[in-house]
Parts: sequence; structure tokens; C-alpha cells
Amino acid sequence: MSGELMEAVYRAEKLDACLKCSACTAECPVARVNTLFPGPKAAGPDAERLRLEGIYFDPLVLAACSNCKTCEITCPSSVNITDLIMEARRKGFISGTKKKSLRYRLRALVLGRAEYLGMLGTVYAPVTNFVLKKKIVRVLMEKSLGIGRNAPLPEYHRKFAMKSKIGLNPKRVIYFPGCYSTYNDALTAKAVVKVLEHNGFSVLTPRFRCCGVPLQSNDQFSQAEANALHNLRLFAPYLEQGIPVIASCPSCTLSLKQEYPKYSSPGAKMITAKTYDLFEFLWNLYLKGQLRQDFRPSANIVGYHVPCHLKAQGIGTPVVRLLHLISGFKVKDLDSGCCGLSGSYSFKEENYAAGMQIGKPLFDKVKSGVQTSDFKEIITECGTCNIQIAHGTGVQVRHPIWYFLEGYGLS
Repeated sequence: MSGELMEAVYRAEKLDACLKCSACTAECPVARVNTLFPGPKAAGPDAERLRLEGIYFDPLVLAACSNCKTCEITCPSSVNITDLIMEARRKGFISGTKKKSLRYRLRALVLGRAEYLGMLGTVYAPVTNFVLKKKIVRVLMEKSLGIGRNAPLPEYHRKFAMKSKIGLNPKRVIYFPGCYSTYNDALTAKAVVKVLEHNGFSVLTPRFRCCGVPLQSNDQFSQAEANALHNLRLFAPYLEQGIPVIASCPSCTLSLKQEYPKYSSPGAKMITAKTYDLFEFLWNLYLKGQLRQDFRPSANIVGYHVPCHLKAQGIGTPVVRLLHLISGFKVKDLDSGCCGLSGSYSFKEENYAAGMQIGKPLFDKVKSGVQTSDFKEIITECGTCNIQIAHGTGVQVRHPIWYFLEGYGLS
């Protein structure tokens, strides 16, 4: 059987698995606020059958998908709906590269290359932040690139870097910090390392590239593949030794678990089994009786937002279970769906209003909880969820690892 025929059979099997129940559309945050988007079922399995016959949807339909994975979380048949949509975009069905405007392509370069932006933004971070807050600059960015003038761009800080040596310590881990922690929140990355070291692990962070999620979301699929292959080459020797890989960003973790196995590269077949969300890893330590529990008592009460890409991993909310190990600590799961930013989705001028509508139920619950003193702070593992919630509510948002750092009494 030829490779093309095998691919056609595989795609047909995935399409036939769709039950037409429309549960994905009912739960889709974009379909709820954007009348141009018919829903994941129509844009995914239904449209794929048409695409196989050479009939394509309007490009705006595919571009409206935020890749939040809510449809795949909901699907009772485990159809990889967003994979079908992203594959259609990859093959150029969204609008051939010759048809894309210069403005579109420039924006895709800016938003897709989070890594390069980070390198530039951290050279003189205070100056970068000052310039990006100027109204005239934001207006010019909107006019020239289509990046919404009101979108909550992240601030830049000193780049995260470490020179840890694994040595002979048998307890070793590889830490994949991701672009946000590397360029926008290095202190959180350092907190992750300190907590892992406190639990007896040596931590190594090779010179990884961006996981590829921002690139895929901006139609730069070849660069996303190049990054994945580069990272897999770095992972391979450690994976062969059975050393686990840990990521503190849910989008990075999901990409390593679900996207990287698709590539033909050393390490691709091992990466899923050896990759862990940070708190998934710590919870597994607890189950084995290996997690240090020398926590200081705490009177903190926080609201918790679970990121969409954490839900897509099917591991529940391990951070909530772990925080309950700290005496006196209380966590309230907000359970209010997508925040609306979805990576770089709502940075785009045409998506900003929809993103704010998507996040409104979450924003309302956060504001209400703070006003009634149910909690004072919000926690979430996702960096972009962090900035979107702060933007929509004005409430401080932190990565949960900070409460473990404080609980352990680490500086």
C-alpha cells in the first residue's frame, strides 16, 4: 500500500469516527461568539470530506479556529478535529501563500516567531516595554500588522538562562521552559528549577527552540517542523537514558506529547511517554511517596483557571490536588472555560473582540470572587492565560509554582 493510499485510509477512518453529535460545536468557544465560524464539526470532519473532493471552505472559516482543543476534549469518538483544520491550513487551503497580503505575512512572522521577538525584547527590556505601551505605537502596529491596539501584549524581562550540570545525580530531569518563561517570566522558570532541586533533582535545560505552537497557529508549518526536529535531537540522548522531560507551560507540554511523535526523528517515539506537565510530575512523586512535604502552613485562598491545553492532556488538575497538601491552603476552581486569548489568536485585530467575549464568563467570575473576598489572587499555569485574565479583570495572576516555592520557604 502506497504512502498516499495509507494516508487516505487513515483520514477516512478518522472522518468515519465522527458521530455527527455536534457536541464539539456546542462547546466551541469561538462558535459561540463568531457567526462566521460554523463550528469544529463543519470546519473539520464535514469540510474534510468536501476538501477530498476538491471543494474548499472560505479561508476565513479555517482562520477563525483558535486551536484551543476544546472540540477534541469534548468529542466522544476522540476525533482529532483541530488536526484536520490545521492540516487543511498547512496544505494551503486557507489561502495560498501567493494570495496572502504582505500585512498578513508580516503579522504571521511577528506573532509566530515568539522566540525571535523574545530575543529582541529582552536586549533592553525596560525600553521595549515602555515603547509597547505607547498608544501611537499600538495604533501603528494595528494599521501596519493587524495586531490589535487593545490586545494585552506581554512584558519582557531578563532572559531565563541556567548552566546547571546533571553530574552523577541519579535523579535527573530535563526542563523545557518555553518562550513565555524564557523571555517574559524568567523568575517563574527559576522558581520551577528551585522546587525541582528542593526535591532532589538535578535540572538541565539545553538550548531548545520554541515548541512550535505559535508557528503552527500562524501558518508557519515548515519552521514549526524544523524547531521540533531540532528539539528532538536535543531530547534524544536523554530520553534514551530514561530521563524525564518537564514543561511548565501547558501548550508546550501538549505539543511535546501530541505533535512531536508525528515527526521522523530520534526521540520522537519516546517523547510522549517521558514528557510531563510540571504538576503531573510532582503529583506522581507524591503518589510514590517521593515528594517533599515540608510545607509551611498557609492561609492563602486563590481562584484557579485551568488552561484549555491542560484539559487536552487528560490529566485532570494535579496542581489543585497538590496545593491541598499545604495546610490551610484553599483553591477554588473557577471552571469557566477558555480565557479567549488562545496563544496569539486574540492579539489579532479581527479576533480581539471575540476573545474578550469568550473570556467574559471567566472575567465575571474572577471579578465577583474578588469583590466578595472569595479569593484575592488567580493562579493558572499558562502564561498567555495569565496576561488575558489580568487584562480582562485587573486582578493579579500568578503561576502556581510560586506557592510551592513559598511553601518550601525558598527564596
